[in-house]
Amino acid sequence: MSEKPLVTMRAEGESTGVKTTVHVRDLAPFVVDEQERLGGTDAGPNPLEYLLGALSSCTTIMIAYVAQDQNFDYDGVTFVTEGTLDPRGFQGVEGIRTYFENVHVHIVLETVESDERIAELQKGVEARCPIHNLMHAADVAITATWTRK
Repeated sequence: MSEKPLVTMRAEGESTGVKTTVHVRDLAPFVVDEQERLGGTDAGPNPLEYLLGALSSCTTIMIAYVAQDQNFDYDGVTFVTEGTLDPRGFQGVEGIRTYFENVHVHIVLETVESDERIAELQKGVEARCPIHNLMHAADVAITATWTRK
């Protein structure tokens, strides 16, 4: 049996209250914060908003990879991603999950490809997207609408 080729990723940071500054590789740091009404300074998206952004960007990256593998022709992608959760979970109410119950992703492709080809692309992307699969494994109900511009 061969050894798995594992990759380690790393994030470092510091926090004051609920505002956190995160450093990744040699990139500019980014801020994670909460809205003022939740005790933050509204200096950046909160962790769940970053998760929606991570799902969206992971999806668009995988579109590029899978499209290349499938010889799928497109010129660009836009998206809207929304998640719904019950805030009582992270407020400490027992028995209520602390993360999204459902997420909806709306992808709009600039393409002349057929509906069937778009469905093939979607299937390939969802099978290979790490964030999509992580959320699916956490029993988040993920729905998606893929259309063309």
